[in-house]
Amino acid sequence: MRIHFLHSKNKEKEKLLNIYDEYQWFIDNDFPIVLPKFYAEIYENCKNNKKIFAKQIDIELNKIYDRNDYQIKSNIAKNNWRKVEKKFFDILSNFNLKVRDKYFCHISLYGPEGQFNYPNIVNLRAAKSKDIKNANETIAHEIIHLAIYNKAKKLKLNYEQIEGLVDLFFIETKLKDIFPNYKIQNIGDSNKKLFYKIIKIKNSLK
Repeated sequence: MRIHFLHSKNKEKEKLLNIYDEYQWFIDNDFPIVLPKFYAEIYENCKNNKKIFAKQIDIELNKIYDRNDYQIKSNIAKNNWRKVEKKFFDILSNFNLKVRDKYFCHISLYGPEGQFNYPNIVNLRAAKSKDIKNANETIAHEIIHLAIYNKAKKLKLNYEQIEGLVDLFFIETKLKDIFPNYKIQNIGDSNKKLFYKIIKIKNSLK
């Protein structure tokens, strides 16, 4: 498999610490995010001291972390992804995009449904049954983000434009056959002309 599924308490702690810097943005924009019950209180108490925040998060996370729960969810996500991986990468190979030989998918119970870290890391939330059900779509979505990352950066595209481009992969290409239940985002600004400029199709896949 080209995607390696990973999980650890240290990575989960790191995830919660990273959210610290963006937490207010998530709240202000009413962005759907899952966090442990203790997070908001610790944040309010340590809003101006990330070092103390980190210590408190570590203490509370140690109390609830269940490695077996992560392992079970990681195995389910891995087995589900195995069913679509070859077709997914075969389709992406038809585009003029940077697709890597290896990716790492970190399983988390917190944060947004999916995130990415360039060049080859995907973060998958697996807190709810809905997260697991949508895991293949989420993973594919984040890998496409990684594949267009440099082009989007070069064109100085904003958040809405980038999300619109990612959505178009699931509408304008054969990915729609693999992911027929993919949900288009309301926030995305879809621009087909820009989309075809970005991918520069090698073979006709419509």
